[in-house]
Amino acid sequence: MSSKALKLVHLANFNSTNIGNGALANGLENTLEADSPRPVEWHREAWDDYTFRKIDFDQAFVDKINARDGLVVGGAVTFNGRDYNDRTGTRFELPFELWGEIKKPVVFYGLSYRNWPGQIYHHADKLKLMVEKALSSKNMLFSVRNDGTKAWLKSMTGIDSDEIIEVPDSAVFVEAAVGFYPEVIDGVRNVIVAFNDEDAGERFDQKVGHSREAVIDTLVSVMERLAERYPINIILCPHYFDDFRMMSAFIERIKPRLAHQNMVASGLCRVKDTAYFYGRYTRADLAISMRVHSMSPCIGLGVPMVALTTQDRMSDFIARLGLQSQAVDAFDPQLADKLYERAVHTLDHGAQVQASFAQARAGLREQTRQFHQRLNALFAG
Repeated sequence: MSSKALKLVHLANFNSTNIGNGALANGLENTLEADSPRPVEWHREAWDDYTFRKIDFDQAFVDKINARDGLVVGGAVTFNGRDYNDRTGTRFELPFELWGEIKKPVVFYGLSYRNWPGQIYHHADKLKLMVEKALSSKNMLFSVRNDGTKAWLKSMTGIDSDEIIEVPDSAVFVEAAVGFYPEVIDGVRNVIVAFNDEDAGERFDQKVGHSREAVIDTLVSVMERLAERYPINIILCPHYFDDFRMMSAFIERIKPRLAHQNMVASGLCRVKDTAYFYGRYTRADLAISMRVHSMSPCIGLGVPMVALTTQDRMSDFIARLGLQSQAVDAFDPQLADKLYERAVHTLDHGAQVQASFAQARAGLREQTRQFHQRLNALFAG
């Protein structure tokens, strides 16, 4: 095995305060290092700096790639159809005329989508061209997250290729640090609630008969019922600023006694503190996860969890793992009873749930190893 380091540019949202971006980057780097025949030297580029136009995808970006051994484009939401992404129709906005200037391998690693039914996808023609160019290049490996993104791409572009590789969500493999968490209480059931109020209009308003307000009311009801059954400590755990809106509405409606005596909130963390943030999860007896990157890290870390799904890419991911029993559709007419029953089962049979998660994680890790074999072959030249 060569001792020469593999120097890779890693494009990911390294300056983000949405901690899910940290889970993606952390899990990707950990597993790739473990599976690489050579030590890996990371040169991290903050994708969010490009998104917010602090810097641009230009020749200087290409030069950074060519000065190393290649580029890994991390598995963030890449396909979101924003009107200002007019070069490639994606968040990877390197102009097509510069793609030919890249002399080193490029791996698109587990890209994902966030585009709601009926929502306009701006520059869909450029999206199709981007996928075609990536697939036709001998120097590129194109993969998408195993959350239905491949099927969504086919519906958007008509492209259905075996060269679009589905890979596990790298956030499953996030590291968790051992830390001090004052919000955790010994001797009671610690229940994390991870809200998701991102894209609230698209996420909730199109669901007939079960609005955002109804989801919040149901969460209040379920947590009050759990508090009657168990000695409980509720930890409200935002992953990004959007979540504070839903947290505030939840706090206004829950019984004052619970808010004053049985409930606390954690704060946001930057990507650099990812391992500390997810260490909190490992102290929980139950997580109710509305966010993708509350759900998938729980599976990887063995945290008893019930996914409260509000989008197809969550339910698709859970279904692929055969873990539908650990998920409840937020728009189910019987949501209150189903969520309560699933939460009780998870609290009472935590070890059983953890065993099912361990089995799922092992399968995902093997799929990741297989993908890394192709990745390593590409970087070996």
